[in-house]
This record gives sequence, structure tokens and C-alpha cells, in this order.
Amino acid sequence: MIEKILTEIVANCCAMDRQAVAVYRSLAEYTDDPELQRFWQQMMSEEETHVTYWENLLDLATKGALPQIFQHPDQVNEELRAQREKIKKIAAKSEHPLNRKEQFFMAFRLEFYMLHPNLEKLWKFYDIIHPDSHDPGKEYKAHIRNLAHAGRKFGDGSIELEVLSETLEKMWEQIQNSGREAYFDPLTGILNRRGMLDAMKTMGFLAKRNQFGSGVLMIDIDNFKRINDTLGHEAGDQVIRRVAERIKANVRSSDLVGRFGGEEFLVFLPQVDQDGISALAEKIRHSVANDTQKETAVTISIGAAGAVIKRSVEEALHQLILDADTMLFAAKKQGRNRVAITAAQVG
Repeated sequence: MIEKILTEIVANCCAMDRQAVAVYRSLAEYTDDPELQRFWQQMMSEEETHVTYWENLLDLATKGALPQIFQHPDQVNEELRAQREKIKKIAAKSEHPLNRKEQFFMAFRLEFYMLHPNLEKLWKFYDIIHPDSHDPGKEYKAHIRNLAHAGRKFGDGSIELEVLSETLEKMWEQIQNSGREAYFDPLTGILNRRGMLDAMKTMGFLAKRNQFGSGVLMIDIDNFKRINDTLGHEAGDQVIRRVAERIKANVRSSDLVGRFGGEEFLVFLPQVDQDGISALAEKIRHSVANDTQKETAVTISIGAAGAVIKRSVEEALHQLILDADTMLFAAKKQGRNRVAITAAQVG
């Protein structure tokens, strides 16, 4: 049932962008200004790109590979259905000739309805699981800015269009910030616990489908309490940020890095063998230990586990995290500043 609702949510998002394509196509068709026509065609092309992103997410949702990232999915689905109906009406009205100001009012109304926080949340998630692809959020930001700029340029000094342009940009900035807060840790800029676990489900599904080996690293800063007690919490925060930077700098772009607890980090490696897990863990440990910040120099202990996922993705990932946590305890017990790793398993 949960997967069905999530699929409907993504399908509604996809349908909204398809309708946006139709609106901009009509606006381009019914303008007699060649420069403005090129602008509407550009907006249409950008919406067509957005549709491909939704189609990729819809494919994952249909296969059960997306986590339920919404606290109230039924409510989100109803809200998006309502927005979809409003955009459908705009699309119908766009099939008739409009003057320049009316065209921009229609475009602004369209984008207002598209500025739903849950669309941004899904796009933010898309960027997490496709780090090497285009960033939909950044592209949509440019899309909004282009519309606002065009509203000012072609608006012939219209105060209404100027206000709409400013409002649209501010709304998008606020929505972007709320979407980021849902997934990212404000101190380090890496994924938070929720963002990490949600992204791991999808990456784990893809690893299972391709029968790639997966790995988990549980990382803890050694003797962190001593830093807080002797140097203060501000110094402790600086250490946490610096360790996060060292971890991020030493993993691949396809790997996931998150802050799992206070001074604890989690790394998910979606395509790796046992030797690769061990080598990467040692690389991270060595990088932190050799940091040049002598006043707050720290070491880390790492617990590592790997498996080829065969069964339920969620169960396998849960077990990998437990195994890595057990190995972290072993690394601490053995003297800290070391890596402890389990033998490879079939999850």
C-alpha cells in the first residue's frame, strides 16, 4: 500500500511537468515576438528535461526501490492531485491567444503551483542517489530565475510582474532550504541519519538488482568527549566538521556519507568487494590521523562489513549496519585508531 501511494505521488509530479510542457508549447505558438517565442521554447525544453527525471523516479517507485520519504503520504498525494487539476485548467486556457502580460501571468501561476515542497524533497532525493547526473534542484532554480528575469525584461515596467518575479524567487529559496533540512546535517553538510537511511534503501535495491557487493563503514571519533571537556563544544564541532570533510574527500562520488550520531558517521559503498572495503576504510583512517590540525588532532575507529544482497534490501542493510557497529566496538576494544572488518557475507 505504501509503495502504491509513493508511485501515485511521483506519477502526479510527472503529470504536472508534462502539463507544463504543454503550457509553454502553447505560449510559444501564440506569441508573435520571435525573442519571446524562443524563451517559451527554452522553458518548454527545460520542462521536458524535468519529465525525464520524474520518469526515472517513477520507474524506481514502481519497482519498490524508493523509500517512503513522506510522513503523511496520503495528504501529500491529495495536495498534488489538487495542484495537478489547477495546472490542467491552466493548460486548457493556454490553448488560446494571449497578450504578453497575460502570458507571463499564466506562466507565473503555473510555476507557483509547481512550487510544492514535496516536489523539491523528491528532487533533492534524486540528486542524492544520482550524484553524477544533473542536479534537478539547481536546474529548476535556474528555470525560476530565467522566468523572473524574463518577466522583468518583457514586462514593460509592469509593477505586478516585478512583484511576482521577486515573490517567486523568494518562495523557491525557502522551499529549497526546507528540502535541504529534511536530508542534510546542518553542521557538516553531509546527509543526516534519515537522509542516509532513505538513500541507502534505493542504492541497496540497485546493488541487489545488479548483484554488486555492498559495504558499510561505521566510523567513530576516538576520545571525542575529552575534546569537548577540555577545549569546549565549539572545538568539538570543528573536529566533527573536519572529520566529515576528510571522509567525504576520500570516498567515491557514488558512495553515501552521513552523520549517524553525535560523533559517529556512516558510509555506504554500493559497488565494492571485500578488499575495496578494507582499502577505503584504511584510506579514511589514515587521512584523519594525518590531519595537520595539531591542537585538535584526532583519530577514528572504523567498523566495516560487506555483503552481496540476496534477500530483503531493508533487512540486509539493517544487518550490515549491525555488523559494522559490532566491528566498530571491536576496533575500539583493540586500542582505537584502527579498522575491524567482518568476513564477506551473503545478505
